Amino acid sequence: MERIVDLHAAFMERLITEGSILQELERHGIKILPGFLEQIELVRSYYKKFYTAPTRRIVFCGINPKHYGGRKTGIPFVDFIGVERLMPGCSNERRDQERSAQFMLSIMEAYEPGTFQDTVYLTNLSWYGFLRNGRTLNFYNLPASVRHHFIDSFTEEMKIVQPVCIVPLSQEIARTLRLLQDGGHLDYPIADRLPHPMQCSFPSNRKRSRERYFDVYGTLEM
Repeated sequence: MERIVDLHAAFMERLITEGSILQELERHGIKILPGFLEQIELVRSYYKKFYTAPTRRIVFCGINPKHYGGRKTGIPFVDFIGVERLMPGCSNERRDQERSAQFMLSIMEAYEPGTFQDTVYLTNLSWYGFLRNGRTLNFYNLPASVRHHFIDSFTEEMKIVQPVCIVPLSQEIARTLRLLQDGGHLDYPIADRLPHPMQCSFPSNRKRSRERYFDVYGTLEM
């Protein structure tokens, strides 16, 4: 599974070497956030700790890293508070936290350490976040001419993971996954979607959303 870290690092190296995709994004005022590359050793440590068991996993798939979560740590759906709690001894003075990551942490911590990760693999369609005019940009707002490059990287990631099934965490992701499946680019079952962790994090949604996540985990657990 550590090959996934190498895959996404090589993807950015290719973008920098070729230049055309970054130039296209720049024409639209878009920058790729550097969190993953800046924290790549932290990401490797997380993967070595939680994703070494040789088992097929359910994939929970989001869109792209958000401002204070994976955009900064480089780990999908894990903020710096999550790093501190999940990896004691991995010291970091940063206390950044993000709502989606905090909701997902509450799901992880409901089980014995590492149990959740033995069954569920967390990722995004794009491992990289995006910024325009100082604000985080959604992957689906990228120019159509460049989106497929990030999708190609995701499909390569799934070939490594070999998921039992993929659970989309939004309606947009569900549509994208089914299009990939219909086009023969994704040969894995697509489960019913779950609400995005950001929606789940609001107090009025939290209890019911946790129950839905636990239900899916329990139904699909191997």
